[in-house]
Parts: sequence; C-alpha cells; structure tokens
Amino acid sequence: MSSNPDKEKLAQLAAKWRKGTITAEEKAQFNSWYNSFDDTELILKEEDNRAALGKKINEKIKDKLLLPKRRNTGLIYSVLAAATLILISGTLVYLSLNTSLSPRKKVARQIAADIKPGGNKATLTLANGRKISLTDSSNGEIAEQSGIAITKTADGQLVYTIKNSSAAASANQTTEFNTIETPVGGQYQINLPDGTKVWLNAASSLKYPAQFAAHQRKVELTGEGYFEVSKDKKRPFTVVTGKQEVQVLGTHFNVNAYPEEKATKTTLLEGIVKVSNASSQEHGDSKLLRPGEQSTLTQASFQVEKVDIENAVAWKNGYFTFADEDLEVSMRKLSRWYNVEISYSGKFDTISFGGAISRSKSLAEVLQILELTRKIKFKIEGRRIILMS
Repeated sequence: MSSNPDKEKLAQLAAKWRKGTITAEEKAQFNSWYNSFDDTELILKEEDNRAALGKKINEKIKDKLLLPKRRNTGLIYSVLAAATLILISGTLVYLSLNTSLSPRKKVARQIAADIKPGGNKATLTLANGRKISLTDSSNGEIAEQSGIAITKTADGQLVYTIKNSSAAASANQTTEFNTIETPVGGQYQINLPDGTKVWLNAASSLKYPAQFAAHQRKVELTGEGYFEVSKDKKRPFTVVTGKQEVQVLGTHFNVNAYPEEKATKTTLLEGIVKVSNASSQEHGDSKLLRPGEQSTLTQASFQVEKVDIENAVAWKNGYFTFADEDLEVSMRKLSRWYNVEISYSGKFDTISFGGAISRSKSLAEVLQILELTRKIKFKIEGRRIILMS
C-alpha cells in the first residue's frame, strides 16, 4: 500500500477516523503517511509544552499538503483533526511525565477524563400526560396510542408504526400530540408514522402528532434537529420554531434553533424548502433554499448563503465542527453534549476555532485538543470549565 495517498483519499481516511469507522488497514495507511514526515522536531522533550507541540503538528501537516487555502480548507481541517487525534495519546503521555503539573491540576484533568460524552437519552411524554424514560426503559414496544405502536430500538430510535388500521383511521379525526425531549448530554432519533426520520441533538425537543392529519404534517422544534422528510405532495411538512417556519414536501435539512443562540439557522441538503420569518409572515418575508444553502435569521436580518453542509450536520454524524464561529458558540456545543457549565476569565472577542473533533471523546481529550491551538487554556472545577486567555 502506498505511503503517500492522494489528497482525496487522505480526506476520506481523516473523515473515517473522526467518525470511528476507519479500519485497521486504513489507519495504518494514514499513520504511514503521517509518519513519513521528518518528525525530528516532534520528539517529546521535558521542556516542550502542548502549545509548541500543537504548532509543530499543524505546520508540518499544512506544509505536507501544500493546499490552496480557500478551496481545500475542509480537507486541511479533516486531516488536522485526525492527526491531532492520532497524537493525543502521545500528548497525554507527555503530560503524565511532566513533573511541573501540580497535584491539583492532575486531579482536575482526571475529573475531566471521567466526564464522558453524551448518548441516546430522552423522555417521551404522551398526549395523556404519561412520561416514559427512553434512557431507562427496555427495548421493544413501550406504548400503543390510537392504533399506533411506539417501539424503542436498541440503537437509540423511537419508531412509530400503524398496528391497527381502523383504530388509526378513526383517531385521525382528533389530533393527539406527543413530545420527545433530549436532556443536556442526550440525543435521539424518531421515526414518525409517515416515514419521516428526525434526529434530535442535545437539549432539544420535538412536539408532533401521534398521527398526521389528512391535509398537513406539522411539528414543533426547540433546539436542533435533522430531518429526512418522507415525500407526500398532498401533505406539506412544516417545522415550527420560536422564530420561523420551514415548509417542505420531502427533503433533507437541518434546523438549529436553540433559544440561547443569536441566530436560527436552516441548512438544506436535498430538495427545496421555504423558510418563513414567523414574526413577519404577513409581509411575505420568506426565502427559498436550494441544496448547499443556509438561511440565517436574526433579530436584525434574514439572509441566505452557500455553506459547507458538512459543518451543519456534523453533530448528527458524530463529531463537532468549529467553522470559524464565535468561541462562545463552540463552547455551548461542548456544554450541551458533556453537561458542563462554561465560564470565562479574560477577553475572548477575537478568538474562534476551525476544525473537527469526534463527539465520542471524553471531555479531557477534547479540551486537550483545543489547548493545542495555543488560543486558550482551561481550568477544571468539577463540572465547571473555566476558559482563560
């Protein structure tokens, strides 16, 4: 196998590494490529620190790729993320050997290492008020509602299927709404009766009817969700958030509508969607999105632009991306997934990140990687993370 795969192959290998799907043979190929560098400067020395090591890693990878900045930014981020993860174990070894770490700092890092990533956790509230913990309940059918069977699967899905056609048909005359909520540190997938699939990110909720009406399909979202809508020309599918409505017939799109974020962002992967400003619909304030476009709705503006759709759905595919966004936006992603409080000591107005990190890593590993950027440092107090400039 060649030790110098082409750039596209490197991007594929890096993406697989982030998602945890890389094979042993592919991992060996990536390592072989990385190890082909002249790594003399990367020998871990007692006087080295993580910032210096991170700088050397990034400079060597960028020099090796020799890629134009704008066109291949995604590839650089992918390879940097994978290479950083390759070397994180070496960095951790360095830290454990570094006697300058105080006992208090060692304890803090161990606490962060013990904070695990989120997982498939959610609570289902039925129309009659009954609450079911999807985190704790056994797999299999957990409820039946007006001829609709509700099933929990082993891989973190909630599936609605028609069990009794006549009962479901009669129930179609009255709408019963269920709500699924993910906690901080949780995520879940819902397969609705019409075949639509919805992935909920952490600290999110979806309110939806147990069975859609004959003329429309409408759900209410808080937080973030990725939708693969089943095609049905007779029944448009509408996603309502606090600030907007998204209407489709059948398509794939992502909606980020966390109340604490300044903007509501809708990103289209497939098909066409209509996004309307809920506060000014009477004025026809709406946008049509095409694949690869993202609408951004704020209090002051409503805009559409071309974006890298991978960044928008990275959470659904198992990793964080930091696409030169504000530091606080990046930190809120970590806060929701690891169920930690984030506070700040210093000025961070001009700091942003670019790159990707697997969401399956412990908090300690993620913080370690971010510190390699040399932009920030972290102080750990239980489940409180303090950023220091």
